[in-house]
Amino acid sequence: MAKCIEGKCEGGHRHVHLINGRARAAQTYPPKLVSAILNGIRRELRVRGELSTLAELTSGPSPDDTSNDQTESFVDETVSDYVDSVTGMPLDPAKVLEARKEEMKWVEKQQLWDVVPTTMCWEETNRPPITLKWVDRNKGDDSHPNYRSRLVVREVKKASKSLAEFESFSAMPPLESLKVLCALMVSKRTSKRNRPYKMMLIDISRAHFYGESKRRVFCTLPEGSEQEGACALLKRSMYGKLDAANIWQSTYVQLLTENNFRQCKAWPALFIHDEMDLRFIVHGDDFICLGDDEALKYLEECLKKKFEYRVDGLIGPERGDGTSMCVLNRVISYDKTTGVLDYEADPRHAEYIVKALNLEGCKPVSTPAEKQKIQDVIAAEEQPDLEPEQVSQYRSLTMRAAYLSMDRADLAEATKSLARHMQHPTEYAWGKLKRLGRYLSGHMRVVSKFRPQKMFNTIRVFCDSDHAGDLKTRRSTTGIVCMLGSCCVKHSSNLQSTVSLSSGESEFYALVKAGSVGLGLKAMLDEWKIDTELVLLSDSSAARGIASRRGLGKTRHVQTRFLWIQEKVSTKTLKVEPVGTHQNLSDLCTKPLPSDAAWCHMNRMGQVSVEGRNRQAKQLVA
Repeated sequence: MAKCIEGKCEGGHRHVHLINGRARAAQTYPPKLVSAILNGIRRELRVRGELSTLAELTSGPSPDDTSNDQTESFVDETVSDYVDSVTGMPLDPAKVLEARKEEMKWVEKQQLWDVVPTTMCWEETNRPPITLKWVDRNKGDDSHPNYRSRLVVREVKKASKSLAEFESFSAMPPLESLKVLCALMVSKRTSKRNRPYKMMLIDISRAHFYGESKRRVFCTLPEGSEQEGACALLKRSMYGKLDAANIWQSTYVQLLTENNFRQCKAWPALFIHDEMDLRFIVHGDDFICLGDDEALKYLEECLKKKFEYRVDGLIGPERGDGTSMCVLNRVISYDKTTGVLDYEADPRHAEYIVKALNLEGCKPVSTPAEKQKIQDVIAAEEQPDLEPEQVSQYRSLTMRAAYLSMDRADLAEATKSLARHMQHPTEYAWGKLKRLGRYLSGHMRVVSKFRPQKMFNTIRVFCDSDHAGDLKTRRSTTGIVCMLGSCCVKHSSNLQSTVSLSSGESEFYALVKAGSVGLGLKAMLDEWKIDTELVLLSDSSAARGIASRRGLGKTRHVQTRFLWIQEKVSTKTLKVEPVGTHQNLSDLCTKPLPSDAAWCHMNRMGQVSVEGRNRQAKQLVA
């Protein structure tokens, strides 16, 4: 660090007396000094081998991320070696330079900016040009490296003015939309032309460079292209701009609508082409599509008009089709013999949780959590808080578990309980996390099976409630499971926002939540031209009774905002039907169940535990 900041004044410039408010301005460390200090710290940590302890906040998208802090994102890449911008792992300099060279070729091809005098930037913004930085990633693993370098403008940190929400908004599809596509592939199976459905993943190359800039944004010129007294005025959008995602969405929506694709109103990231019988979702620069060969080829031809792209995966029943692909960090595999589609969340997260807690080779437990007792709650209040390093690790591992719980119903309730301690985790919460780790050591992989079935015509939403299950706040938990035939497309476990005075009231609140979730799913299928009816299933006669009548009756304390479901039932927008307690799948998401009961529900949802390692999944970086 001392070497980084040893620079001294050589007397080649004028010294200014700190008067007229200049002393106040001088209280802020110069950016170059801050950068030098951080660079020095990073070099020292690298020498000590401690760089990997710098933080761990993000989970889902980056399973190999082992960092605990965001310090790296503020450091200029001016050192001689190269590291992964997310994980902090060292990268091969030759491959990084090759990736950067490829990026610059693309920048020049797109004519990203005009070179203008720096004085123009000062006149319009009253500040210097926004700086650029390189973001280097190895998006593969040790055995299959995949280096990517992106030139990013740092407007996120330094915006000239705040943007309105509509200027920065970009729609994202819900996770259940991907599962709905999987369910349609094994249920509908063939298109209008009687050709088999296939699923394709299309990745748009450098998507954020295609849109034209809507604002005048000045930035520095990249290293190697600097000019004295000159900067860049962006003509196109660029990674790091506040409105980059919004511009990209406007760009592809315009292209698609010109080619007769229809954008869904309720879910703007979902599209359909009625004539071609093609449905797809857009997640960032990824197009996840379901259609036959002709429909998929038509989409490619449309995208080819304006974008460069590559097909990252194609699965289907025919001989020339692939059998697996990675979509949104999920591994989707198709068995051509049986027609079964396997869907699995990235197993590296489970592997990392077990490894981070030093539970490799431990004795597994049969359930991820234990039923809460009042004495445990009292004892938990007296437990000391975790040390700062443990706090960071607790939050990171809990977020990884939350990522897994979106696709694994067995973890939903346990993860919800862990998330309640995120602000002030204690030794008690750490013990609950370790129990979850012990459970994962014996159930590392859970695969959702989408089996061939008749085309579904009903959305079944199971709902349940654990009355006053939280012994501290006495609030109840709502569990929900959405089924399309035998395919589970959504499950959730949420703490209710209000305290219920009876089990019937808490079950009614769960029914209302199930109704809102079910109507959202029905709106998605309606816009995709899939006709279905919505049925809510509850094992509470009291909740069904309140939903089927009009008004409050004896439950006068219930807030009137929950009574909209009575109108939906009376207009036959949805149905409410009974279900036996032991057949209620959502019971799994409300409380810790015995292992046999839990896995009985899991199997009925199509989620099964498997041994071994998925060959298609990336390896966890050591």
